[in-house]
Amino acid sequence: MVDYRWAKDKPTAAGWYWFRGPAHEADAFIVQIDEVGQFQWPDGGFQEVMLAKGEWAGPIQLPEERSE
Repeated sequence: MVDYRWAKDKPTAAGWYWFRGPAHEADAFIVQIDEVGQFQWPDGGFQEVMLAKGEWAGPIQLPEERSE
């Protein structure tokens, strides 16, 4: 199991990440960062990762296949 930790370091690779605002004013949510370093807010707006203020955790890894 992966141990995720919150960090102020901004993601530098595309993938899925947890994000939460700096004051933890809302629940954390998952965003997908694209190859050019942008993600989409839940309200539909786009933003560059480097301009977002908050904490990140990830990238979120795919689950392993269950062995039978």
